[in-house]
Amino acid sequence: MMGKPMDWQRVKQLLFVQAGLVTAATLAGMAVGKTAALSAFLGGVIALGASAIFAFWVFAPYRAQQPGILVTRFYIAEVGKLVFVACAFAVIFIWLRPLNAVALFVSFFLVQVVSPVLAHWLTGKAQR
Repeated sequence: MMGKPMDWQRVKQLLFVQAGLVTAATLAGMAVGKTAALSAFLGGVIALGASAIFAFWVFAPYRAQQPGILVTRFYIAEVGKLVFVACAFAVIFIWLRPLNAVALFVSFFLVQVVSPVLAHWLTGKAQR
């Protein structure tokens, strides 16, 4: 039996929340300047891209009779996510000049950490 898990809707919600936070961080960066806006955008896109990689790898259709495959997917997705983040930050630090590191990391943190909390809060509020 193959199909998308029921949590796919939550995953899409989280990715949309993250995309909204990327936009908000970029707009906030514009108040500081073009460099801050670009750095904030890139930090948010790294976090969004990492989440998308993880989500699409883990939530791809699989057979329920093979639970070990799901565990393997989680490990592979997490390693892929970490490699993506490390490579993306390396590329940005090597090639982007000028760079606003504070905006880059604040945006990354905002999208990576705050958005799941916000999405959980929103879904918890919607279920009441």
